[in-house]
Amino acid sequence: MEIVESRDGILRNAWPRWAYFLALCLATAPNAFGTCKIVRLAELQVSLVRNRPLIEGQVNGHVVKILVDTGSTFSFIREEEAKQLGLKVNAVQNVSVFGVGGKARFGATVLKEIKFGPFADKNLPLAVVGPQQGQHQGEATLILGEDFFSNFSTEFDFAHGVIRLLRPEGCKPDQLAYWSDQYSMAELSSADPERARIQTNVVLNGKHVDAILDTGASTSTVSQSVAKKVGVNPSQDGTKSAGSVTGLAGKPIEVWVGTFGAFAFGDENIKNVKLQIADLFTADTQTTTGSRIPQRIDGLPEMLLGTDFFRTHRILVLFKERKLVFTYNGGPIFHNIKIDADPD
Repeated sequence: MEIVESRDGILRNAWPRWAYFLALCLATAPNAFGTCKIVRLAELQVSLVRNRPLIEGQVNGHVVKILVDTGSTFSFIREEEAKQLGLKVNAVQNVSVFGVGGKARFGATVLKEIKFGPFADKNLPLAVVGPQQGQHQGEATLILGEDFFSNFSTEFDFAHGVIRLLRPEGCKPDQLAYWSDQYSMAELSSADPERARIQTNVVLNGKHVDAILDTGASTSTVSQSVAKKVGVNPSQDGTKSAGSVTGLAGKPIEVWVGTFGAFAFGDENIKNVKLQIADLFTADTQTTTGSRIPQRIDGLPEMLLGTDFFRTHRILVLFKERKLVFTYNGGPIFHNIKIDADPD
């Protein structure tokens, strides 16, 4: 196996046009002797603030913090931050944005210039999401979603404070844990570029649960309905209230901490884990034409594997191959700490 640094400059002026340059490079790059080669395209320096991964960038000449949020299918700027930067926000009709806590306003703007790491672009169209009044805005100005990261083989190495954007050439998934001989592997249950997210399957108390790996969530969380299905009810004795958090829509959501007998992901098995429980997506409904009855949004996850999970693992996401390769760093996998932050 060979690991090389990219020197072809394909990352300049690459957002949102990175997919074109990446496809061109993949089509023309030779694979010498059929060996596995991993091209390291870029490293993004990450700092964890209140257990949320931030990178530094610039928007229109202003230094900003950018939240890495793999739980968001698209990148966006919050309405309040857009106003503070003097950006013109245009309303977008007939578009709904859903997340933890319900629906939020949706608009659009154009960034005159944006820079982060080796990436730079001008006149970038970007979505604007408006939280309800009173939502805590946090440290981030802009949210960088999975629409960006799904165009690469992305390695999340929070223990060393970096995200690596890679391009494997002639490699099989089981060759790509280049940092260790011991690794785990799991399948991605969806690889739809129009709805990009790191979606997979875990087992909780013997039941299969649909989960997404979500760096926008500081703490891993199970939906209240799934917790009840696997035998953990927040109303039972021994399940402690942990206050509340707010999500995309800005509505506070009560959370609890419950003990689950078993958690499994890939070939990783853990006994008697404490997990945060919340009524994540009950408010995510919409009313269709000709009906006054709100309908539940399809395809919502049942569990969020948050930054606490990322901190204790080194994770390589192979979006196109629909695989996850990961190793365990050590320490408690789930941190049940009260953090006043948005789970998004």
